[in-house]
Amino acid sequence: MRVMVVGAGQSGLLLSHLLHAGGVEVELFNHRTVEELRGGPAPLAQFTLPSTLAAERAAGLDFWSSEAVASGASYAGVAAPAFTSVRLEARPEGGDLLGFAGRLPGPGVAVDPRVKLADWLAAFEDRGGRVHPYGVTVGDLDAFARMGRYDLIVVAVGSGELGRLFPPDPARRTSTLRERAVAQVHLAGVEPGQADADVVTTPHGEVFCVPVLGPQGPAHALLVVGAPGGALDCVPDLSARRVDIAAALLERVRAHAPGLYERCRAAEVVEAGVHGRIYPAVRRPVGVLPCGGRVLGLGDTVVTVDPASGQGWAASTLAATAYAQQILAHDGPFDAAFLNATFDAYWRAHGRHVAAFVDMVSAFWTGTLPETVTARFARAAAEAAAADAWIAAFDTPEALARLTA
Repeated sequence: MRVMVVGAGQSGLLLSHLLHAGGVEVELFNHRTVEELRGGPAPLAQFTLPSTLAAERAAGLDFWSSEAVASGASYAGVAAPAFTSVRLEARPEGGDLLGFAGRLPGPGVAVDPRVKLADWLAAFEDRGGRVHPYGVTVGDLDAFARMGRYDLIVVAVGSGELGRLFPPDPARRTSTLRERAVAQVHLAGVEPGQADADVVTTPHGEVFCVPVLGPQGPAHALLVVGAPGGALDCVPDLSARRVDIAAALLERVRAHAPGLYERCRAAEVVEAGVHGRIYPAVRRPVGVLPCGGRVLGLGDTVVTVDPASGQGWAASTLAATAYAQQILAHDGPFDAAFLNATFDAYWRAHGRHVAAFVDMVSAFWTGTLPETVTARFARAAAEAAAADAWIAAFDTPEALARLTA
C-alpha cells in the first residue's frame, strides 16, 4: 500500500508516523523543511492534554518528557513544563466571579509547533519515512491521481487552494461556528497561581495562560480569543503595520482577567507576539479532483476547531489515530464509501463532542444552558470532586454528556 500525505502539521505528521510504523509506504509532502519549520513565524500555542499525550507516547513521539530527555531520545534536549491542574474562572459583566481549580486525569504539556512539528518531521525522516519538501497544488494531485501512483491521498493542509476541495458540510455545522480574533505572547517569570494553568471565560471571549516549551525554552503562553472588533480583539485593524501586541494583549487581560494580569504584569516578554483570525468550520471529508479522483481531508482541512475550546491538537491527534486504524485494517478499494466512513468513525468518537463543548461555552453566556447544568457548574466551586469532573472534561469532551445531561 502506498499513501501520499500532504501537510506536516499535527494530524499529517502523526498519521504518517502511524502508517509508516504499520508497514505502509508513506510519502509526506510539505512546503517547509525541518529547518524552515524551526525558524518559521510564531504560531499559536496548542495544548496537548493527557489523552492526546498518551496517543503521542504510544506512537513514540513524546520527545519532551523528563524521561525522554534523560534517555537522550529528545531532539530538543529540554523537558516541557507539565500542567496537571487548571483554574477555570467565569467573569460575567457586573456579576459575581465564579471560579474553581481542578485536576486533570494526568499531565498535559504545550510544546510550541516550531519545536514539536520540526522534531516530528526530523523523526519521520530518521525512521526511514520519505519526505518531499514541495508545495503541492490541485494540479499536482490531479496528475498523481491520473497516474495511479498512490492507493490513497490524504490532504492535511488547512485552508488555501487544497482546502477549497472540501466544501462546507451543513449537516455537521454547529450553532457556534464564528470567526475568532486571536493574539498571543510568550512570557517568562509569570507568578505562580492556584493551578498550573488558567482559563478565564468572559462574555467577550477567553483568556488562557499555560506553561509552554518554546524555542527560547520554558515559558508561559498568554493567549486571548475573542470576537473580531470586540473587547478582546487585540488588533481590530488588521491593516495596521505596527502594533505592540504584547501591550495590547496585557491591557485587555488587565480589564477582563485582572487577577491573571497581576501575575503577568512584571513578566518578561520573550516572544514578540502573534495575532490573526481563525474561521472555525466543518467541511465534507472527501474532495473531488478535476479527473474525478477522490482525496481524503484530515485535521484542519475538514474540522477547524474554535480555539476557545482548547481542543485543536486533541482533535487533530484523535482524527489521525482514527484514520490510521481504519486504513491499516482496510482490505479493499479506497473508494468514496470508505473515505466517508473513515471520517464518520472519527466524528462519532470525538468530533461531535468537541462541537458540543464549544456550543456549551456559548450557551453559558447566552443563558440558554439548563438550570441543572449551571447548578452543577456552581457546585464545583465548593466540591473538589465536582471541580475535577469539570476540568477532566477538557481532556475528554464526551464527559460533558454526563455533566450536561
